[in-house]
Amino acid sequence: MGHVMTDVQQQATTAASTARLNTLRGTCMGSAVLLIIQFALGVVVNLYVDVPKNKSFLPAVFSSAALAAHAIVALLLLGAAIGALVRAIRLRRAIAVTSIGLVAILMAAFAGSAFVGNGTNSASLTMALATAVAMFSYLAAVISLR
Repeated sequence: MGHVMTDVQQQATTAASTARLNTLRGTCMGSAVLLIIQFALGVVVNLYVDVPKNKSFLPAVFSSAALAAHAIVALLLLGAAIGALVRAIRLRRAIAVTSIGLVAILMAAFAGSAFVGNGTNSASLTMALATAVAMFSYLAAVISLR
């Protein structure tokens, strides 16, 4: 005799699946909100902060409150992006868009590291464009998970 699920077991399984889906959707929405905050901080840094060019990385990053906040939000974003991808893989949903979001965040982080080192416009542009790609990816995930 095979295993037969009762109505209660089916409802519990459905509720757990719905909760995991809602968690993934919330993680993606949270990532999109963090990206908007990150973008705003990046604009502030670009317009109003003189990033020291002759300091090593950490002293340069923490030379300004805005730049330090930008770096801290970047770390939070990285954690959220990894969490979203892990959840997407477990649910087998939205894997492509969460992968693209994580790659875009990593590209922005590498461009940010280059920007701290040399302050070039190309590094700044790369950060902004990668942020836009990541925002689109996470919002696409939220919509696809409805």
